[in-house]
Amino acid sequence: MTHSPPSIDHDILVAPSRTRATEYRPYGDRAHVLSQAEDYSALTETPVAVCCPNCGEAVTLYERGVPDVVPHFDVACEQCGVDLRAWCAVAVDAAYLQIVEPSTLTEMVQQYWNNWIWGGITNSKGEPRNDEYTNLLETKAAAFGWNWEITCPLCRRSLTDLGRTSAIADGNLDYHHWSHDPDRGVCLCRECHDIIGFDTYDTKLEERAESWGFDSRHDLQIIRLALRDAAATGRPVGPRCATELIERYNLPQSTERVEELLRAVSRQEDLQELFIDERLVAGLGE
Repeated sequence: MTHSPPSIDHDILVAPSRTRATEYRPYGDRAHVLSQAEDYSALTETPVAVCCPNCGEAVTLYERGVPDVVPHFDVACEQCGVDLRAWCAVAVDAAYLQIVEPSTLTEMVQQYWNNWIWGGITNSKGEPRNDEYTNLLETKAAAFGWNWEITCPLCRRSLTDLGRTSAIADGNLDYHHWSHDPDRGVCLCRECHDIIGFDTYDTKLEERAESWGFDSRHDLQIIRLALRDAAATGRPVGPRCATELIERYNLPQSTERVEELLRAVSRQEDLQELFIDERLVAGLGE
């Protein structure tokens, strides 16, 4: 049985590209979402104002810097009438307070929320808990009056769009395990989850990885994910993409290993024929 070659232009997906940073830090180390702030010495050694991400109003002050461990934070922004928590307030170096823009603080918090959900939230048994956090974040977004919604990090479709256009996705994100011990994974819509796994079972994918000369099914999934990311963004795959892919999709593999995989598929046309097909771009551009 013969198959027609894919009609997708390989050069669009696999040409070398520049590294694309995913972490959004418009004020460098001088402003971070409060739940992250104790990790940055710039905010533990100087007076810090905790600000509402909606209006920019300072709601409290840590005169000696953010504590080594941020205690339970529950302070209301009187201007917005919204209760703030450590995951939806921004710690700002007090000396920079006059230059921060509310719209920028909003974007910082929303990006943090995206990364938090995409990184995969599970309980002690490794079972997904992302739905409850999705509801928590969407409720807070509504309280702020933000037009924000959880999206699949790979196809970039919102939960609303997924529920409307993709029956297989069913309007939810699934947790894809990269490893179980320790737990490591990423939340993807069901369609993307199936596509990066070639729409087959893990055992079959392991057999395919061995027959193609790869170490495991995860090698195949990473390449497939990288190519679908390229199709979704219009920015082609190459070794320089490795760091961003690791950060965005919570990959446990080393930068060197991901670079090796991306280099192989970007240079070998025979591999491209194995990984690139019409299914790779399903649901994109709808």
